[in-house]
Amino acid sequence: MNVVSKTSAFPATVQPGLPHLGDVPNGWCREPIGKHLKEIRRPVSMTDAEVFQLVTAKRARGGIVPRERLMGREISVKSQFWIKEGDFLISKRQIVHGACGLVPRELDGAIVSNEYGVLRACPSIEPRFLSYLSNSIYFQQTCFHSAIGVHIEKMIFKLDKWLKWKFDLPPLPEQKKIAEILSTWDSAIETTEKLLANAEVQKRALMQQLLTGKRRLKGSEGGKWRPFRLDELAQINPRTERTSGNNVTFLPMEAVSNSGQILARQERNVADLGSGYTVFSEGDILVAKITPCFENGKGCHATDLPTGMGVGSTEFHVLRARKRSDQRLLFHIVNSYEFRKRGEANMTGSAGQRRVPADYIKQFTLSLPEDGSVREMIGGVLDDAAMIETNLAIDVDRLKAEKLALMQQLLTGKRRVKE
Repeated sequence: MNVVSKTSAFPATVQPGLPHLGDVPNGWCREPIGKHLKEIRRPVSMTDAEVFQLVTAKRARGGIVPRERLMGREISVKSQFWIKEGDFLISKRQIVHGACGLVPRELDGAIVSNEYGVLRACPSIEPRFLSYLSNSIYFQQTCFHSAIGVHIEKMIFKLDKWLKWKFDLPPLPEQKKIAEILSTWDSAIETTEKLLANAEVQKRALMQQLLTGKRRLKGSEGGKWRPFRLDELAQINPRTERTSGNNVTFLPMEAVSNSGQILARQERNVADLGSGYTVFSEGDILVAKITPCFENGKGCHATDLPTGMGVGSTEFHVLRARKRSDQRLLFHIVNSYEFRKRGEANMTGSAGQRRVPADYIKQFTLSLPEDGSVREMIGGVLDDAAMIETNLAIDVDRLKAEKLALMQQLLTGKRRVKE
């Protein structure tokens, strides 16, 4: 587990009033968390064999600097501390983002600034259990209510105040069992994430080979290839008349994923929509034009539109394949690393409002087979590779959701384990 775990859901959990606990589970104890933690201070001094330079909590892995990165540098401030594997760190400036966690083995012997509280678990609490407990809503709420300041981004965490909060804690053997169960889920998630990362690499390599002709599909080895501009394969931002029906599919930018999937389809009444939208048809390819959506891969293949037409964000470019058989290949081309990287370099406009011009898409050129049936085959092969990637991503999300639900039950005593 990373030493600094940023829980993105934390700000949403902040509610008026103080957090509270229900009944104490049978056999558990409700005690101040400070009873089970000891604050540790291991100052770095001028007499140490190595000399160091302080970094703030916003640099170098959250302010934690490995020993090998610091050899031969000069001390620039007084307050900095050694950390060891198994220490529990809490950021005094980023705690509202869930910035806390255990120090992993690879950071044993690193240093942190005084913007961190360094704690060591007493024998009465299992460090791994504490790490999982830190992801609970109650833990995060107690941290928020132990911070002072007006602006949420500038609140300062008061460690002495937080250590007085009471927590429901199971006996040590049950803590260890809970940690073992959740560690098993973490291992499954990590394994699946590695498979997903490998699938992404393999898909990118396959796309590179197929879209450059370095790899030819069986039966198409002797076919003629030539350079194609995308506007030869598709109309770019074609004019589309609105349907005369009552409802259309509405796709705002947030309705499409960074991997080219439609996350949610909204049905909207035509009468409720003004003119400030992009209109598209069944089978069109949508590509986000604005930063950072373009770089992140936002877009989709618009299919299964009930009325055959949709409207979406004005920040979409629309590609309409001249041949239906080229739709899937076009989708993969505009989601390729090369297309996105070159598009980023061709953006125009001021910072924060930079956009990919339509001319870049029109003029984007790559070598493809002249035979449309071969282009369709390439699209199908890339579909198969993308499906493997998509299924693994679904598995990762499912495992994380199941682990979260199980963790909520185990850490509140609603589900008990045998010691």
